[in-house]
Amino acid sequence: MTRDKAKPTALHLLLVWGAMTAAMPVLGYGLLMAGWVGGYGAAALVFGLGVPLILGLLVTTAEPVRAMLPILASRGGRLCWAVMVFVLGTLGAGAGVVFYFEGGDLGSAGTRIVLAGAPYAVAAALLVPGWRVRLGAVAVLAAGTVYGVLAAPA
Repeated sequence: MTRDKAKPTALHLLLVWGAMTAAMPVLGYGLLMAGWVGGYGAAALVFGLGVPLILGLLVTTAEPVRAMLPILASRGGRLCWAVMVFVLGTLGAGAGVVFYFEGGDLGSAGTRIVLAGAPYAVAAALLVPGWRVRLGAVAVLAAGTVYGVLAAPA
């Protein structure tokens, strides 16, 4: 990756992180409340409406790097990228939730909300064609895994 691509890539990852930090807690609480009040049907409806909105939000975060990432050149490619980031990020967020419910320390409520977007930014970084960015994403994953192993309750 050249220097002229570094700033848009950093902006892109920051946009993914910020958008998902704002959107995923809202979707999660919406699913919780809908399931609590209306059961599985209501939760499925919120999920069915929320996920396409989240994917649309992710597609808009790809705009700054549309010319640099080959997969983002077409509308279908942007949607495929958004689905990959959503699925990988949700798996990472799910691992964080499991860690938290098993007694792991993730800090205060504010810290946990800020961490909600991190798996999505790491997933987006894994899909950037620069080796330095991918290496950084792998380093973040490794650091999170080491922290999870060391901070996990006995």
